[in-house]
Amino acid sequence: MEEISSPRKSIYQTGTPINIEGTYNFRSFGGYPSTIHPNRITRHGLFYRSGHLEDITVRGLDQLHDLSITKIINLATADEAKALFSESPTSPNSGQCTVHNLPLAKRGFSVQQLSEKYKRYLEEGETAIAQGYFKLLVEGHDVIRDILVLIRDNPNNVFLIHCSMGKDRTGIIFAVLLSLAGVPNDTIATEYSLSESSLEIVLPEIAKAIRKAISPLLTEEEAMGRAKIVIKTSKEAMLLTLQMIEENFGSTIEFLDRCCGIGSEDAKRIQDILTSTETRTSTGDLQEGR
Repeated sequence: MEEISSPRKSIYQTGTPINIEGTYNFRSFGGYPSTIHPNRITRHGLFYRSGHLEDITVRGLDQLHDLSITKIINLATADEAKALFSESPTSPNSGQCTVHNLPLAKRGFSVQQLSEKYKRYLEEGETAIAQGYFKLLVEGHDVIRDILVLIRDNPNNVFLIHCSMGKDRTGIIFAVLLSLAGVPNDTIATEYSLSESSLEIVLPEIAKAIRKAISPLLTEEEAMGRAKIVIKTSKEAMLLTLQMIEENFGSTIEFLDRCCGIGSEDAKRIQDILTSTETRTSTGDLQEGR
């Protein structure tokens, strides 16, 4: 196995938002306790998640470079973020960042379908959301495999994964990675739930897109109400999703083996990349190692 370089110490507290100019819902993978081995945590400075990058500024790109991000995984379909948010998008494919377009959803995209989906989720509850997530995971097994192979074959790269809002598709892929890294389900679900408050900043844009795509007769208040449904990230929904994986496959490891073709040897290699050992120095400070 290729040697994994020591992780760059993250200056960001685990789970807290990171301000990158021109994007939102940006946070890190690092620092979550793992049950794989004693004193194991998810690796700092390896993986980040966010909403779309269509409006990222030059300074935002510089900030990505400051985080040493070299590979961007885009889970959204073509022109999706433009339809939702941006009329004159910029391109994140600049400098040291290589963009991998890996759309997770197999169906076409429309704002109306998006709004109706979330309206149904609100009416039917968290079980419907979890069923949608589970279906997306199974149908998108080839994309999940491609992401894990990228990680396996590029252990010293730093990744950013995103979709339009960095909430649903990004949330479930992040959940798979955290689960593979040995993070408990309750912690994974809590991490997922952080997106709701992070997305409040784009509520006016989502409401505007809903009015434009569905009906200009919707009042601003009605459109804002639907937008609040769209950004909802219930902890219970993710817990149910993880439970469905376990009920249908036994574990995330088994799901990756049976659906994605990621066998036990590759899974172990990826676990080693995703995690590191946390120890305390003689002064009591935490120190992260390989």
